[in-house]
Amino acid sequence: MKQEFSENLLSPLPVVLVGALVDNHPNYLVIGYIAPFDFGKYIFFSLYKKRYTRSGIHQNKTFSVNIPSESLLAETRICGSKSGREVDKGALFDNFYGELKTAPMIRQCALNMECEVSEILDYDPNEGIIGKVIKSYADPECLTDGKLDMRKAHPILFAIGGDYNFYRLGDRIS
Repeated sequence: MKQEFSENLLSPLPVVLVGALVDNHPNYLVIGYIAPFDFGKYIFFSLYKKRYTRSGIHQNKTFSVNIPSESLLAETRICGSKSGREVDKGALFDNFYGELKTAPMIRQCALNMECEVSEILDYDPNEGIIGKVIKSYADPECLTDGKLDMRKAHPILFAIGGDYNFYRLGDRIS
């Protein structure tokens, strides 16, 4: 007989740092559950309405998705445990901007995406943010024969619906 769970078991997923300009200053928050859809043209994540970064997403209608590596675990923990109201999380990183100019990205992250908000869904006390991926960036060290090799990005994975811990990506099986 199978064990029943009340929560979603679709995990692990990569931890991401979502970036936004809040009052013209870069800020980042941790999202442990993010989903691409429409063959990766869009990204969806849920955001608690009281989060500081939310105001920047609403101000500019843009955000970034940055995939930190294991080497950024300490900074990722800060971004997930401290509010931008009290800590300058933009100062933790070397920030850069792409085509959108209002979606701060983290140079130390091997993978980055800049997104334009296409829809915001209200389901109090949270919001669902849907963003269109405008452009993606990858460090050349993460490529094998010109194609992305996620193993080389060393993403931090987070398991929900289980033990709620961090993991690393394993070996290719085929």
